[in-house]
Amino acid sequence: MRRNSYLIPRRSMLRGAGMSVALPLLDIMSPAISYAKPTETPPPRLCVLYKGCGVNPHAWDIVGGTETDFELSKILQPLAGVQDDILVVGNLDNEGSSSHLDAPTTFMSGTQRNRVNRYSFDQRIADQIESDTPIKSMQLTADNVWKQHPWLNILSYDKNDQPMRGQYDPQAVFNTMFKDEARTVRQKELLSVLDGVQEASSSLASRGSTRDQQVLEHYYDSIRDVEKSIQRARQNSRDVQLDKTTETFDPNIEVGNLGERIKAMLDLITLAFWTDSTRIVSCMLANTNSRVHYDFMGVNAEFHHVSHHVRNRQVLPAYDKINIWHAGQLRYLIDKMKSIREGSGTLFENSLIMWGSGIKHGDYHSLTDLPLILTGGAGGKLDLGRHVRYPQSQPYANLLLTIMRMMGTNAKSIGNSTEQLSGITEKANFKPTNRDDGSWRLVSNDEKTLTAKGLLRISIESDNEYYQLRFSDKSDLEIRIPYMNNHKLRFDRCVGKVVTVTGLYKTVEGKKTIVTLTKAELE
Repeated sequence: MRRNSYLIPRRSMLRGAGMSVALPLLDIMSPAISYAKPTETPPPRLCVLYKGCGVNPHAWDIVGGTETDFELSKILQPLAGVQDDILVVGNLDNEGSSSHLDAPTTFMSGTQRNRVNRYSFDQRIADQIESDTPIKSMQLTADNVWKQHPWLNILSYDKNDQPMRGQYDPQAVFNTMFKDEARTVRQKELLSVLDGVQEASSSLASRGSTRDQQVLEHYYDSIRDVEKSIQRARQNSRDVQLDKTTETFDPNIEVGNLGERIKAMLDLITLAFWTDSTRIVSCMLANTNSRVHYDFMGVNAEFHHVSHHVRNRQVLPAYDKINIWHAGQLRYLIDKMKSIREGSGTLFENSLIMWGSGIKHGDYHSLTDLPLILTGGAGGKLDLGRHVRYPQSQPYANLLLTIMRMMGTNAKSIGNSTEQLSGITEKANFKPTNRDDGSWRLVSNDEKTLTAKGLLRISIESDNEYYQLRFSDKSDLEIRIPYMNNHKLRFDRCVGKVVTVTGLYKTVEGKKTIVTLTKAELE
């Protein structure tokens, strides 16, 4: 008997009636893979999650703290349990863009839309790295198409400047990964893709180690879970009308069951990376003109509508709620990938995930200080658990160049990049701004008026937005003032800075609250 004849190749698949199921990394695979040296790591993967419509800056910005000791903002609260697994990056400008309509394209290329070269960084990586994956790269989108500007739903462009349209239907993505093109068995005739490969699955399990059997059980459970998510995404939604011939979604119909669709997409991304079906994925969670109603979470309004909040401040709670939900989707993906063992680590540790938006201020469509999060270990290259805000603004394209190099390319530039970005793979060690010198406190007060000094923040505890002045003892003075009072003093400009305020106050339940401001002086 030939030595190690029980082993199987890394690209082995379970095959059945019209089914081809790729496998995760197993001990039963070749020794070079399954028993790799400790210094070797599985290939890195890149996932880009794009969330359009910007943010409410006051609910996004992290105020105070240091690079490694900071409090997450209101929008980032879903990530509190994984704060040590994220890198929040600030003060990167994408000046190559010209409007929110161009944001998706320039987010991926760092190049103006009207220039010839829109070759996106994910496709540059896919073209340069050596990969024998079945799928070179994957493009997904959960949002509906806005017919007037269809490029709003396009993130990736190939080297010939041709758009690579995202797949809208999670079932079609699933079929690409798990079903033969020349299949003879229709999907509806099987309860699960696993039914079609049951015999091959049983045979493999009997040959594998105990650990292999545990991995396979986890893997099969994940496949069943994504099948259920796909089924739920097609039920009780406005876009349940399917093409009767192809049984696929019509992307021009408004997305209904968005929550289940995004969950299915994130599950599919995880499965694609886990089985090494692809190493490059871009996914549009929401475009920059998203007309989707988030009624599944109690917000009966379009995302794009509530993003225009400056002259319509009553929509702010809904706007923040949607963005908080999107941050929660990133948390879901992090937890999902961390639960999957791969080699001596996890799938999370061998992936690089970038989550962000091509604009910052949802109403002003500002292209500076983009909201960005990096997560995943990137094969040990990404230094996590930090908030890095650059003292001077940096070209956003420098981050794209840095990621391209981290992914193993020899790229020298992209878009308007000038150099690789420091502080991503190692500590930035920038001098903290707004250092607490112990003087942040209630300075004076009488029966009606008080003066206080501290770091101005925005409340993160409730839907009602109000200000908080943080003192040196970590207590907060609430500031709840009328809109016109705020507007006349331009008080918003003080958020994130040390300020001395004077105003009228009331005492509510033993706590002083400023209700009218008369003066606000920046330090």
